[in-house]
Amino acid sequence: MVRNHYHYMNQQGLSLEYSITGHGEPILVMHGGHSSSKEEFGYEELVEKGYMIITPSRPGYGETSKELGMNIYDTCNTYIELLEYLNIAQVHVIAISAGGPSGIHLASKFPHRVRSLILQSAVTHEWVTPEDKIYKSAKIMFHPRMEKCLWKIVRMINNLFPRYLFKKMLSSFSMLNMNDK
Repeated sequence: MVRNHYHYMNQQGLSLEYSITGHGEPILVMHGGHSSSKEEFGYEELVEKGYMIITPSRPGYGETSKELGMNIYDTCNTYIELLEYLNIAQVHVIAISAGGPSGIHLASKFPHRVRSLILQSAVTHEWVTPEDKIYKSAKIMFHPRMEKCLWKIVRMINNLFPRYLFKKMLSSFSMLNMNDK
């Protein structure tokens, strides 16, 4: 699968890193936390079905300016600028996890530019605030200097104790009890 990486400078001079994979009807993918334009999970099937996938890096990830994430309005306006630059009139939008608010905002403010909106495990409202303990913990754990180390530890624990980690994380993915069959 061929992926091309690009940079777009918006009207305020902020950088948006993005990739394009495939050819055909365009899909704009808005990732959740900790993802960049290098993400490609699930792309192969879409490309095989004749879609072109445009993936911007989230603000503050890859080479996308973190200032683009200061408010959803500027982020979505930059996505529209990018579509105009690419000469794309309409896109399907796939908004994943923390990309949900951006996808919802884009579809509601620019309905003539969005053919469809797909929300995949998407956040749809304010989830955590700077006052929440989880927010403060996440700022430390996912700081760029700490994040790689964190994921190495998670991989190591997963490799050594897969059942333990699965049991601990199951409640995040299902309402079913671990003992129910």
